[in-house]
Amino acid sequence: MEDLLTALIPALLLIGSVLIVGFIVTLGSLFYFRRRSFEKSTYKQVTQECFLKAVRDKGIWGEYLTTRQLEKVEGYGKFVMNTYLPKARGKGLTEIDITFIHESGIYVLESKNYSGWIFGKEADRQWTQMFKNRYKQRFYNPIKQNEQHLKSMEQFLAKTVEDNVFQSVIVFSERCELKKITIDSSHVHVIKRNDLRRTIKRLATVKRLTSMQVDSVYEQLKQQSQVDQQVKDAHIEAIKSFSS
Repeated sequence: MEDLLTALIPALLLIGSVLIVGFIVTLGSLFYFRRRSFEKSTYKQVTQECFLKAVRDKGIWGEYLTTRQLEKVEGYGKFVMNTYLPKARGKGLTEIDITFIHESGIYVLESKNYSGWIFGKEADRQWTQMFKNRYKQRFYNPIKQNEQHLKSMEQFLAKTVEDNVFQSVIVFSERCELKKITIDSSHVHVIKRNDLRRTIKRLATVKRLTSMQVDSVYEQLKQQSQVDQQVKDAHIEAIKSFSS
């Protein structure tokens, strides 16, 4: 028996080495193709984000995956990232994650790269995220959050487009489950990221914007996304003050 085990050890070590090498090669290939896809993406061109930073930050990575879905939407459209607009009510600026300007309308997106079970109503101030271990945590109602973005966007673009072109879209990760979500407004949509393209296709039954309007809105919002670090830092401090 000992002789048999002694004879098998080299073979077992060889098999183990092959499996480890195979795992490393597979992992390296996934990393390579993921990075190559990221570097060639419109998201990279728009934001100039570093891949290593993006892959470590679930918020940034969620935004990137969302824009990948937008790139697949048929028809003429462009998107802008991290736009800073004057608040419709009060002083200061509000930051909008993603704006998709499409011939069918303007989609103001709030990206939530969350996992777990999600519960909430449009009228609630706080929503709930629950995990398998039954741990719960609250977060500010993303519909209300995005409604502020929507109003700011409407006010900023009042001379360019009509109010009826705007849609509020809350995009959650595929890793979560939307358990009990109650929505009352027809212009509000709470979906998972893999439903984004289908949702826009369903809404894109009428061309509300010409290609010239799409370009005009894009250029206006693009200017508002190219802000310096001082503006970004001031916005972050304002959020902290609001949350405390």
